[in-house]
Amino acid sequence: MMNDSITFYNEIDTIASNTWPAEITAYIDHWQLRATQGVTKRANSVLAIGDYPKTADWLPLVEQFYADKGLPAIFHISDASPPGLDEMLDSQGYVHELPCLMMFANAHEAAALAQEKLLLKPPLSITTEWLGEVDEEWLDAFLELERYDKTLKDCYKGICDRISKTKGFVKIKKDHQIIAVATAIVEGEFAGFLNVVVSEKERGQGLSYYLLHALTSWSLEHGATQQYLQVVASNTTAVSLYEKLGYQTKYRYHYRMKYDLAPFASS
Repeated sequence: MMNDSITFYNEIDTIASNTWPAEITAYIDHWQLRATQGVTKRANSVLAIGDYPKTADWLPLVEQFYADKGLPAIFHISDASPPGLDEMLDSQGYVHELPCLMMFANAHEAAALAQEKLLLKPPLSITTEWLGEVDEEWLDAFLELERYDKTLKDCYKGICDRISKTKGFVKIKKDHQIIAVATAIVEGEFAGFLNVVVSEKERGQGLSYYLLHALTSWSLEHGATQQYLQVVASNTTAVSLYEKLGYQTKYRYHYRMKYDLAPFASS
């Protein structure tokens, strides 16, 4: 896509961060510190991309920021992070967690491949509904399908409400019951798909292909010709599904976490 890989990684990490806006955001130079009541690592971590901060004591300041909120210090480490950061954090007691993949596909190719897969499956008796903002039904279904605690509802609603880019929330229904949901967010030529979840009882019928086709079609209508997904590397079932739709891993990221922050002299 671009000759300068580092520039590409920086661009995509920045775009991807806009899909999951934190409740509280602070900065140390150009590094973004995100906090959202500890819900999800993405919304509670340092987006460490580009060069190191010029501020000499940036690490104590990061740890102070999270300690003040009763949270562990977490760094989002990717191919866009500065050289040596991962090793330095490791030496400071930060644990390596949750390796993830950034997978990309051409939207037209992904739509065509999803359509081909659907033709091999029996027709689905389902309906599709798109929302510009989340509603109670979408949120309740998302939490139930993901088996998340219902007390997180307001937090997830806040994240979805804060998304400022072109966004769409889809419900797939069967017999008036939601059996799948997902979110698509378009920024420039890129569409990011997240919150993609299908009911376990309905799997194996081609519903995932239907859902990805719906997301891709909506994104094309809103001007996105490229699309990406952030996938936990150990989720081999999802990775295999996306590869069948033409997705390729362009780069990887993981988190560095430190739980036992040392006490500070002042708050």
